[in-house]
Amino acid sequence: MQTTTTPRHPLKQTTLALSAACLLGLGSQAAADEQRPGEGVTVQPAVASWTSAVPVSWTFVELLEELGYDVQTPISLSNPVAYLAISEGDADYWPNAWFPLHEPQLPDGFHDVATLFDPLCTACGIQGYLVDTPSLEEYEITGIDDFTRDEVKAAFDATGDGKADLFGCPPGWGCHEGINAMLDKFELHDHINHVDAGYAANFAEALSRIQAGEPALYYTWGPSAWLLSLVPGEDVMWINAPGIVEDEAERAEGVEGAVSDPIEMGFAAADIQVAANNDFLEANPAAAELFRQVRLPLDWISMVDGEMDEQDLSDAEVRPLVADWIADNRDTVDEWLDAARAAAE
Repeated sequence: MQTTTTPRHPLKQTTLALSAACLLGLGSQAAADEQRPGEGVTVQPAVASWTSAVPVSWTFVELLEELGYDVQTPISLSNPVAYLAISEGDADYWPNAWFPLHEPQLPDGFHDVATLFDPLCTACGIQGYLVDTPSLEEYEITGIDDFTRDEVKAAFDATGDGKADLFGCPPGWGCHEGINAMLDKFELHDHINHVDAGYAANFAEALSRIQAGEPALYYTWGPSAWLLSLVPGEDVMWINAPGIVEDEAERAEGVEGAVSDPIEMGFAAADIQVAANNDFLEANPAAAELFRQVRLPLDWISMVDGEMDEQDLSDAEVRPLVADWIADNRDTVDEWLDAARAAAE
């Protein structure tokens, strides 16, 4: 028996093929959208004015761009201006918040319009006062209170005003307020002159004096390249200093290059955190989740900061170093990104 097969209608075949293609295309587009939930959204970050803030800043730029966001070049702002910009929505986020150090610099109502995320680097912000090792040994200096002695004040008096010069921080920085608060609370203004010029200029002056064999007292912090230029335990030593609030009086243990262990640093170790505008976070759950996820190692931040100093790298030239770190830690980074994408679904 002969069988016949009814031919398919050519128009129906074409329609089915087109429908299938459309469905596949829509599926592919949906998958792409899930991978890049920030597509079409422009983001404006702020970045701190100190150099160790730069690798942290570029890390978030790189990761947000992987999520599809159009991230603008971070704008460099002083701390109070950055927090004001976040609160007013002129900047969407700032990954260089140091707390509790920066708390006095927040504008009124900041916590009502912005969020501080869990630390991306816990207790990474070490800071305090250092003295060149030869002077420390000659004058038997162990703490800031030794600068009330006449012979110490005379040795460290670079400006001829009868006071020891402390090369500190410029106005607008949290450490500027912290240093002045210490001098106020412990009535040290008659003994110590806070030189509050730009930090790079201040450090350069301290470095120049120490290299010339002259005494110097200065403030610095880590992570930073400053700790590579004058190495605690070799060129200089951390000295004891009282904290201005009860919690900051706690002694830190295991601080390399300190005159004592434990040592009273004078400042609480700061957590490095992301601060972001709440309206931005509500509209961008993927970015919000990324800010919750990212954790960065202190030693890597310091290493990049050191390379910036040694090689005189611009901010933009730091970005390839950040990309290398992301590539080396791809599995961990992908976990952060997957969590961010899931939050946007």
